[in-house]
Amino acid sequence: MWSIFSKSLVCKCLQGILQTDCRAHLSYFSKEKQYNVIVVGGGHAGAEACSAAARMGCQTLLVTHKRDTVGEMSCNPSFGGIGKGHLIREIDALDGVCGRICDLSGIQYKILNRRKGPAVWGYRAQIDRQLYKKYMQNELFEKTPNLDVLFAPVEDLIIENIHVDVNNRTVAECKGIILNDRTKIKSDTVVITTGTFLNGQINMGLKVFPAGRIGDEPAIGLANTLKSLNLSMGRLKTGTPPRLKADTIDYKRTEIQKGDNPPLPFSFMNDSVWIHPNDQLVCYITKTTSKIESIVKENIHLNRHVFEEVTGPRYCPSIESKVLKFGGRQHQLWLEPEGLNSDVIYPNGLSCTLPEDLQEHLVHSIPALENAVILRPGYGVEYDFVNPMELNPSLEVKKVEGLFLAGQINGTTGYEEAASQGILAGINAALKTLQSPPLTISRTEGYIGVMIDDLTTRGTTEPYRMFTSRAEFRLTLRPDNADQRLTAKGYAVGCVSRERYQKMMDIGKKLQEGVSLLKNIHRPVSHWRRLIGVIPSKSVEQKTAWQMIDVYNEKITINKLAEVEPALLPLTYDQAVVHRLHVEALYERAILEQSDEVKEVRENETLLLPNDLNYNSESLSLSMEEREKLMIVQPQTIAAASRIPGITPSSLFRLLRFVKQRNDVILDLAR
Repeated sequence: MWSIFSKSLVCKCLQGILQTDCRAHLSYFSKEKQYNVIVVGGGHAGAEACSAAARMGCQTLLVTHKRDTVGEMSCNPSFGGIGKGHLIREIDALDGVCGRICDLSGIQYKILNRRKGPAVWGYRAQIDRQLYKKYMQNELFEKTPNLDVLFAPVEDLIIENIHVDVNNRTVAECKGIILNDRTKIKSDTVVITTGTFLNGQINMGLKVFPAGRIGDEPAIGLANTLKSLNLSMGRLKTGTPPRLKADTIDYKRTEIQKGDNPPLPFSFMNDSVWIHPNDQLVCYITKTTSKIESIVKENIHLNRHVFEEVTGPRYCPSIESKVLKFGGRQHQLWLEPEGLNSDVIYPNGLSCTLPEDLQEHLVHSIPALENAVILRPGYGVEYDFVNPMELNPSLEVKKVEGLFLAGQINGTTGYEEAASQGILAGINAALKTLQSPPLTISRTEGYIGVMIDDLTTRGTTEPYRMFTSRAEFRLTLRPDNADQRLTAKGYAVGCVSRERYQKMMDIGKKLQEGVSLLKNIHRPVSHWRRLIGVIPSKSVEQKTAWQMIDVYNEKITINKLAEVEPALLPLTYDQAVVHRLHVEALYERAILEQSDEVKEVRENETLLLPNDLNYNSESLSLSMEEREKLMIVQPQTIAAASRIPGITPSSLFRLLRFVKQRNDVILDLAR
């Protein structure tokens, strides 16, 4: 059975009005109302897609299996991280919802990669699962105009106007959805965000059963529909760890990981997060032992998921995969709380698909977990995905006008990657109904642009995950300036509020004025150093206050400079702006150097790579993954190497320089 309600019926339905009473309004939704956008799936991609389309004034319908799973964090209880945190900041810059919800539901906030420059800092937060779901459902069900919600399985799509185009391709138009009871609901566009549900099946040991995740039915009809459209499809797999009972763990034998003080929010609209710094929960670290290796290897014949000929995540592999690939090593495990009032611990890094009894042996072989009680065993999920090269950069399917795909259906992994695609697909579905050009984000403008370009031009053969190393322009694509990069673009197409746009403009003005002021105050270096009280210098060279800023030297900061130069004092009234000015000063020269590197790679794309090139050379400094891929593919040119998934821009530059130096040596010897 299924239920349905509009915004006007939310309160009644939540108060327990009979399902039949809600269903009485079916004609209003399916027959009389013409929707602009229908979003299928209520996960992270679906939430951002329906919210974006509704913000833009489109009549939007979210269709998902169950009310209770809207906003569900199906896997890890955290958001953000290296690269992923950048995506959340960019989603927020486009007025997306997940960053604001994280600021309302986080139980520990931490910036990763602090030892490196701010460009690669990873905003991350442990999240209270129930709070996140509560606030996300409240945002969608109560606070989003133009959005209706329907709880029902989608079985098929309404496909019309099938014809052969000028390129001799069979194309069609998507005009709505068909529910499992054959009810048709019309719309101008449809966004599919089904996650791992397309022909999903769960593997646990040798047991196999159909499901998109534990407790939820797979989307079989919809998977068959996509195949019938002659879309190139494949199959991927992922996994989840067993959940542990919190009070059965010996925390004295672990390393404690505390949150930041003060914790930094994800959203540009927030100056702080909801939780007091001292009330943040802690996480714990333990490590595997050699006992795990023997358990895995002796029972590998009982683990269907590991040997299934389906590609799994390279960057978040199961413990079985770690043991088989990296034998003899210890592996860190993070014990993460799932909420303030939860008795569940999520052992991040322990994804496994062994039979239940063997999972218990495996867990008990880990220090601090000898007596841990497993509340739910780990399991693996296999699912269909669509080759993302079937999509335009707008995420519209090339062969089916009006049909957009977002999330794991496109071969990605992770909440953040899904949400990023969701907001872009929702915006572009709305723009299509408004007969406006699509919103595109280039590789130079955002990590969202990097991901979409990677997917739509290169495709993927394994679950795609975002890393800072994937971006050529990562020094300019920083978490601190996502608003300055993207908010105006979002405002121009109608998905960003006036309030957010104005705040971005105000900050931008302060930054411009600050840079101008700092660059217009000149003093001899000796003068600056004497006033600040650092090691004296006899240099009479003139330097601006801007040039004197040193982020890594606490004695040469804007605050210190303002103490000896009164004209700079007004800058210190807004410490958030001061931080951003510091970062801009730090990266100004490096950004110019990085642009030169990118230009050099592009100018040498046709450079031939020798057949006997030694990719294992220490001078290349390539990762093991990159070496493997280059040796397998044996690209003929720099351009061909750039198209190999997983080969980073920085590695391309090193490869280019290595080949050029090799050619110079050969040329010298020939002379």
